[in-house]
Amino acid sequence: MSELFLPVLSHFLNNNPWTASHARMRCRVVPTVNEDSGTLAAEVWEGPWAYEFSTVEEERAFPLTQEGLEQLRQWLLDWSVQINARPARSMAENQERRKSDP
Repeated sequence: MSELFLPVLSHFLNNNPWTASHARMRCRVVPTVNEDSGTLAAEVWEGPWAYEFSTVEEERAFPLTQEGLEQLRQWLLDWSVQINARPARSMAENQERRKSDP
């Protein structure tokens, strides 16, 4: 599996969100930038569908710092291992799962 890419800290400090995938794991990271601090709000879900058509499995906030970015990377890698270890689903199974998600 390829390496998980995350943008550099300045990407988030400039208030830019990030969406990505790592095999079947999908994620979204939205920064909140304040004068003296900030956070990275992250969400993960299993693909193949986009955020709007999926159920988020976990949400978590990290400090908007280099250390927080590394914590975010590890959290995403842990989720990637968990999601990608699940049995692969057929397109029909994924279609059914999409219909049942809110």
